[in-house]
Amino acid sequence: MNIRPYICTMLALATLALAADSRKAQREYEQGIRFEQAGHWQEAYNAFSASLDADPTALAYLHRAKTQLALNLPEKAIDDLTEAIRLDPKNPDMFRWRSETYAKLGNHRGVIADVTALFQLGAETSVLYSQRGAAHEHLGEHLLAAEDYTKAIKLRLDDPAPWKGRGMALSAMGNYRDAIDDFTQAALLKPDDAGAYLERGFAYGQLGEFPHAVEDCDRVLRLDPKNGRALMLRGAAWARLGFYEKSVTDFDVAISMTPEDASLYLARSSVYAATGENQKALADRIEAVKLRPDSAEALMARGGSYHALGMHEQGMADRTEAIKLKPEMPEAWCARGSAYFLLGKYREAMDDLNHALRLKPDYQEARNVLGKTQEAFIRLEVAKDPPVIAAVTAKPVAPPERETMALKVAEPRAIEAKPVEKAAAKPVKTVKAPVIESKPAIESKSDGKSSAQHNQTGRELLSQGKYREAVEELSAALEEKPDFTLALNARGFAYYLLKDHKKALADFDEAIRLNPKYLNAFQNRALARKASGDAAGSAADEAKTRELKGS
Repeated sequence: MNIRPYICTMLALATLALAADSRKAQREYEQGIRFEQAGHWQEAYNAFSASLDADPTALAYLHRAKTQLALNLPEKAIDDLTEAIRLDPKNPDMFRWRSETYAKLGNHRGVIADVTALFQLGAETSVLYSQRGAAHEHLGEHLLAAEDYTKAIKLRLDDPAPWKGRGMALSAMGNYRDAIDDFTQAALLKPDDAGAYLERGFAYGQLGEFPHAVEDCDRVLRLDPKNGRALMLRGAAWARLGFYEKSVTDFDVAISMTPEDASLYLARSSVYAATGENQKALADRIEAVKLRPDSAEALMARGGSYHALGMHEQGMADRTEAIKLKPEMPEAWCARGSAYFLLGKYREAMDDLNHALRLKPDYQEARNVLGKTQEAFIRLEVAKDPPVIAAVTAKPVAPPERETMALKVAEPRAIEAKPVEKAAAKPVKTVKAPVIESKPAIESKSDGKSSAQHNQTGRELLSQGKYREAVEELSAALEEKPDFTLALNARGFAYYLLKDHKKALADFDEAIRLNPKYLNAFQNRALARKASGDAAGSAADEAKTRELKGS
C-alpha cells in the first residue's frame, strides 16, 4: 500500500491547522491590545490567554502580564514575564517590566539582576541606575547605592531623584555633610519636594544643628501639614534646644494623627523624663510597651521610668526582659548594668557592663559606668577586707596576720609578751637572737615598711585606680610574707582589673589554698574565671560563695 499520499495529506492538514491557529492567535492578540488600550483589563486578559492557547509568543505573555498587574496580580505577572524572557531573552522591555514588578514585590535582588541584564543589553539610562541604586539602598548596601546614584547623576544632572537618593545613601553611612549638599541640590531642582527638606532636616539634626533642622521641618509642614515624621523630628529638635513645651506640642499633634505609633510615645516620654515629669513619662512608656510588647527599646525606657520612681523591682524586670528579647543589644546590657550600679550591686553591674563592651568595644557610656562601678566595688572591698596592722610591743615579736571574712572563723589566739625581769640579763639574750634570725613580717628588708603597711598602701592605690602601682606594693608585701592571703587576694583583684586573668587566678588560687574558707577570694575568682571564659568554674565559685555565706 502506498502511504506517501496519506502522509502528504496529513502534513498539509497540519500546516493548515497551524496557520489557522496562528491567525486565531493574532486575532485574539489584536483584540487584547484594543481591550488593554480601553482599560478593560479582564477582557484583555481573556483575549491574551486565548492568543497564548493558540500560539504562545513573548509579546502575548508580556501584554498578559500587564493586564495582571492592572488586576493586582503581580506574582502571576512575574510568571508571564519570566516566560516572555525565556522566549525572547534579548528584548529589554521584558526585563524592564519584570524589574519594576520585582520592585513592587520588594524583591530587591531580582531588581538588581534584571537591571544589570538591561545594562548588558546596552540599555543604560539615569532612571535604571537610580532604580538599581534604590534596590541596593533597601538592602543596606549604601556604598553600592551611592555609586549607582552617582552614575545616574552623570547621565542626567537635572533630575532631582538621584540627588535625593544619593543623599539618603550618604546619610545612612553617616556622611551627613555631603548628604546635606545632595538634598540641597534636589530641593533646588524641585522646590516643592517635601522629602528633600525632610531628609536634610534629619541630617542637620544628626550634626547637632537643631535650628536648621527646625527650619527644614517647618518647610515640610508648610508643604505637607500632616507629615508625622516632620512633627516628630521637629519635636526632637525643639527638645534638644530646650523648648520642651513646643516639643511636647509637636508630639501631641503627631500622636493624635497616628495613635498606634509606639515611637511617638517613646519620644514624648523622653521629654517628660528630661523635665522630671516621671509619672507622665511612665504613662507614655506603658502605652508604648502595650503597642509594641516585643520592643526591647520600649521595655528599656519603661524600666528607666520605674527606677526613677523608685520601683526598682519592676525596672529590673523590664531591663531583663529587654535582654531576653534582644541579647545582642549592648544598650540593654548597659541599661541593666547601670541599674545594678545605682542599686549597689557592683558584681552584677560589672558582669552586665563587661558584656555590653564585648558586644560593642567602643561603647563609651558602658566604659564610663564600668569605671565608676569598679571604683565603688574596690572601695567596698577595701572596707570589707581590711589589712591587719601588727601592734608594737615591748619586744619585737609579731602576732600572726589575721584574715577578716564575712563568715565566722575562729580568731587566732593573741601572743602575749612576757615581761622582762630586772635582774635577769640572760633571758634578754635568748629572746633577741631568734628575732634577728627569723626577720619577722613586720620588718622590711629595705624601705622600713612592714608587709601590712605595703598591703595597706596597695589597697589605697587600688581604690585610686592605680592598678599597676598597687601590684608593686602588694608584691612587696608578699615578698615579706608569702602566705599573706589578704595581699594575695588584693593583688589578684588588681590583676583582674588589668585584665591579666592568668595572674589573677594564680593569686586567688593561692589565697584559697591557704584559707579554703576565704569568701572574698572565691567571689573574686568567680569574676576572673567568668572573664577568662571559664563559665563552669565561675559557677562553681559562685556556688561555694553561697555555701560560705550560709554557713
